[in-house]
Amino acid sequence: MSQAYSRFCAAIIAAVFMMSVGCSAKYNQALVKKDPALLGPIKVVRLETPGILKSSGAEAGFLALATVAVPGGSALLLVGDAYGKARGADSQNMIPDFGAVVMEKFLKGIPKAEPTWPQLTVVSAPIKEPIIEQSTVIEFDVKRLAYGSIDLARGGIAFEHGLDKGLIVDGFLSKTVVTMKAPDGEVIWQKSYLYLSQDYDREMSLDVLEANNFDLLKEEMLFAAEQNWLQDFLNHLNGKAN
Repeated sequence: MSQAYSRFCAAIIAAVFMMSVGCSAKYNQALVKKDPALLGPIKVVRLETPGILKSSGAEAGFLALATVAVPGGSALLLVGDAYGKARGADSQNMIPDFGAVVMEKFLKGIPKAEPTWPQLTVVSAPIKEPIIEQSTVIEFDVKRLAYGSIDLARGGIAFEHGLDKGLIVDGFLSKTVVTMKAPDGEVIWQKSYLYLSQDYDREMSLDVLEANNFDLLKEEMLFAAEQNWLQDFLNHLNGKAN
């Protein structure tokens, strides 16, 4: 599929997707309470990590074209996700829990980055839905995971990543949101991070990512988790980046 045609399809699918479900939400809010003494005790939790989506170039291309060509094709955006999760189900036991990895990176780095913060209480087991506690809560929520040939129209990713960068790209994708909430449930800090292999010149095909017991997919997930923490969450928490 040519780049020009891919961009054309991206524009068409974006229009269909916008009409059907609206734009993908962005989650960015600067830290409200910058005095550590105002934070009080902090509990760290994570929501259950969603199943990873898997698709080959042929599968991604077929579903993208069908979404454009078939009347009511926007419904295939949801069907395609279900199909991708079913395809990726067998991969789950071969790869790390991405949400757990991102939270682990955070917990290792935060004492050095924010030495004046109160001690963190960590809930290791994932929770099924957001919670409100009698303390400040930091919550990790992995919104989307995909690998192989990735259709950026799905999940509204194209809106965040840019419609001019193509529709289908190879590699690994993750979208993670971290939220800090006060005891009354008020959001006092929030940041999302979208990782795409293409942005780091690390594009790889499905076969390459799965070779040798998924070695390169595991490597890419660990690299993405590192970028989540070092390049985005920490900088935003310190007011150094948008």
